[in-house]
This record gives sequence, C-alpha cells and structure tokens, in this order.
Amino acid sequence: MRKKKIKPPFEIMIIIVNYGEGDKVVELLKNNNIPLTLQMQGRGTAESEVADIFGFGVVERDVVACFVEEERSRALVEMVYTDLKLDMEHTGLVFTIQPSGATMDLIKTLKIEV
Repeated sequence: MRKKKIKPPFEIMIIIVNYGEGDKVVELLKNNNIPLTLQMQGRGTAESEVADIFGFGVVERDVVACFVEEERSRALVEMVYTDLKLDMEHTGLVFTIQPSGATMDLIKTLKIEV
C-alpha cells in the first residue's frame, strides 16, 4: 500500500560558508528559533567554471542545513544573507529546497502539524 504524499509545510535551508564560519551560522539560526541544525564540512567538487561563478576559491566549506517553516523561509533567507554578508565575494550562499514526496511518516517523525 502506497503512503499518501503531501506537500510538506517546511523547506530545507542550506547555508554554505567559508570553513570555520559554521558555528556562527548555527548560533544565528538558534537566535531565530531554529534550534535543530545539521552542520557538516563540505569539500568542493564543482568544475572550475562553476566555482568561479559562485566565487568559491576555497574548496573546504562549512555546510549547515535546517528545516524552516514555509511561511518564514523567505524572511530567514534574507536575514541570513544580510547578517552573514553573503553579498560579498567568496563568502558563501544560502538557498532553500522543498522536499518532494515527503510522507506522512516523515511529517509525524518531525512532529510537524499539517
């Protein structure tokens, strides 16, 4: 029997910053009521042309991921972009993705009301 798929009421925010800046990102998110984050070290694998477009001269990065409510998503992206000064060259990027095919089990596990 197939699980009923729904559009989840959250997005996944990904923030990629210079190595060593991840703790600052996590603290910023916690101060904005995003207590659950996943921080990991990233290593660049993009081709040189792609790296140049995003200003990634350094291959090691901190990557932070978190769940954000869909209605807060845009404001949080703008706040992170501004507070971390991601408009400056070679500082990083922030974006959100909406998970597709989230099942009711995932929603229940995350304790999100639908």
